[in-house]
Parts: sequence; structure tokens; C-alpha cells
Amino acid sequence: MSIDASTYIAEIKEWQTEKDEQLRSPDSWLTLVGLDWLNDGKNSLGTGTENAVKLPPKTAPEQVGTLTLADGEVTLRVNNGIIATVNGNPISKMVLEPDTNRNPDVVSVGEIKFNVIKRGGRIGIRTRHTNSPNRVNFTGRNWWLIDQDFRVEAEVTPYSPKKMVAIPDVLGDSKETAMDCQLSFKLHRQKFILDAFALPSGQYYILFHDQSCGKGSYPSGRFLVTDIPEDDRVIIDFNKAHNPPCAFTPFATCPLPPSQNYLATMVQAGERYIEEPDPNQ
Repeated sequence: MSIDASTYIAEIKEWQTEKDEQLRSPDSWLTLVGLDWLNDGKNSLGTGTENAVKLPPKTAPEQVGTLTLADGEVTLRVNNGIIATVNGNPISKMVLEPDTNRNPDVVSVGEIKFNVIKRGGRIGIRTRHTNSPNRVNFTGRNWWLIDQDFRVEAEVTPYSPKKMVAIPDVLGDSKETAMDCQLSFKLHRQKFILDAFALPSGQYYILFHDQSCGKGSYPSGRFLVTDIPEDDRVIIDFNKAHNPPCAFTPFATCPLPPSQNYLATMVQAGERYIEEPDPNQ
């Protein structure tokens, strides 16, 4: 399981660079500039301060149109003289497909793009601006020192049938999610177990919390993708633990680790979290 130290450090640094570039992309989480939950009926849309869905100043017309929520569907009606497109096609009125569908509708107007999201019983509008200050001023993620001791081999025990787990989120909702397996491993001479679900690639996806959370790591927990398993074994590399989108924007709706994925140890590896000072303090 051990690999050459210099080769390993180079591999992790390359991975870190890729994670930075993802956040610098023109559609990354750093481009989120708004999340507005809709009320039943008509919701006005635009940069004007009186709108129910307020777009950032000077990015779009003051009055773009209305978003009508009825029977779980959102209909966009664009005001006369306003140019808007859905998936690149000009529109004046249209029922918008939400992000619960495989191909959600994306509306472009001015410098803004937005789409409908559904979370629990809520239906809202998530807004993006490519040149948002968060993206333009992004200086890079922060990392713990690379430590090969946090690269561990785990035993894979499939669940049959799959184990249904309630995954909470930052909104206070929870969603029943099928876990494919448990991963058993040793870290700091202790044995731990994490629930995980399989990705189409064959890798496992883990939401976990550890005792460094709030003490240098993101308070609510982190995400991690394993290597591709071989037989009943898989490599979990905590140096590749990364923060959820909520670490970068208040407009994300991140899942939280389930209670069984709380590790009673410090994992000072992977992505760190340095909280920005409150400008109002």
C-alpha cells in the first residue's frame, strides 16, 4: 500500500490544483449570487429592490418579469422588451424544468443565469453571475500538510439490500439515501466504519465528520471520493478530503454527514477551512 513519498506528494498537489481550477471555472459554486424561495402565486424578478427575486444590481433589467409558482410548477413570463433565453433559445413565457430533472432549464438574462431548484417542500431560484466577486477574488483553497499516514486501506462490506440512511442538509430537511456498503479501516490504531454509496465510476462517495471540524477543518464535515475498489478492498485517502460547496457560498444547500459517519479522531488532512473575519465585528 505504501508508495514513493515524492511521487505521492506530486500526485496530491496535482489533485489540489485540479480542485482549485474547478472553483475558478465559469459555472462553479463561486458564481452563485442568490437563492430565493418562491411564494405561491406571482413572484416579481429583477434588479429592483422591490422584487421578490432580487438580482444583483446592474446585472439585468430592474423588472425582468414574473415567476409564478402553482401546483409545484414555475412559469416564467418575461416583460415586453426584455431579452431572455432558456437553454439558448429566446422565450417570452415558459414552464421551467427544475434541477430535480436530469436536464433543468437555465435562464439567461443580462449577465445573470438562473434555474429552479427543489429542496424538500421548497421551490426556489438559484442565481449565478460568472464575474461574481467570490470567483474573481478567489485565491485558492487551503490544505493541511500532506501526510501519507492518512492514506488507508479499507475493507468493503456491501449492504444487501442497500441500507437506507436519512441524510440531513443545511436547510433542516433530510433525504433517504441508499448506502451501498460500509468501509472498515484503521486510523491512529483505532478501527472505524464509514457508510458510503457507489458512484457510476465505481468509486465510493463519503460524507464524514471528524474532531478537526471546527478546529481547522470545515465545521459541518467534508466530502471524500475513494479510489476504485479492487475485490473487497479500497483506498481511502483523507488527503483528498474536500469541503462542501457551503464552505464557499451561502447559496448552496449541502448535505451533512449522517451520525454514523462521525469519526472520534482528528483528521488533519485534506482541505482546511479558514473562516473569513466578519466585517461587521
